[in-house]
Amino acid sequence: MATSNDIRPIGLITALSQEYSVVDSVVAPACERLIAVQSGLGRAAGFLAAAELGRRDKRLSGLVSIGFCGALDAAIATGSIVVPNRIVTADNERFDTDADWASAVADKMADFPLVTQTAIYCATETIETQAGKQATRSQCGACAVDMESAGIAHAARRFDIPFIAIRIVLDEAADTLPEATRDAVHSDGNLNVKGLLRGLASRPADIGGLIRLAGKSGKAQKQLKAVCEALLPDFGFTR
Repeated sequence: MATSNDIRPIGLITALSQEYSVVDSVVAPACERLIAVQSGLGRAAGFLAAAELGRRDKRLSGLVSIGFCGALDAAIATGSIVVPNRIVTADNERFDTDADWASAVADKMADFPLVTQTAIYCATETIETQAGKQATRSQCGACAVDMESAGIAHAARRFDIPFIAIRIVLDEAADTLPEATRDAVHSDGNLNVKGLLRGLASRPADIGGLIRLAGKSGKAQKQLKAVCEALLPDFGFTR
């Protein structure tokens, strides 16, 4: 029988507090196997959080980039789950995900709206407009975009451990993000209420867009919770 000393934990890296609160609430009861961490925004933050987790737990068995993403493919709707086979960047870097692990995850989520065998683009800044999303998709061919996965994948490569990404679509390719959201989140991934209020004060017309975005965020959070529950106790990692 395996003991607690035999268990090699899996690191789940989220960027935003909204993502972390959902993931941790589900995986905390399985904390011997799964460790959720909030990194903050961007590739560097993702790398540092994953690297620190790896240094803290030398027996880490794998890393997962998990949370929200934006769709670049017009066929992908809010609430869809993207399990990519690679992460790409503007510098033409490529980080392949672990094929066996990603396949096991896809098998466990067969009843979900799933997108596989495609790329996620790791951006250096938020892509806010429909035109920007179209241009990015034309350039790199990715179906979705986030800002942390390349950093987490880079850390996994450094530690020579498997990596996958599981991202739930929040904004669709046709959506333009309200300008008032630009300062709505601190760099550590926590909500910046004052920044949001300042944005609304200068852009009161954004209130309708914020309401629509909040609805999409609620749907994405529910889907994230369902995904985490479906993947317990080991997120499909069987090695």
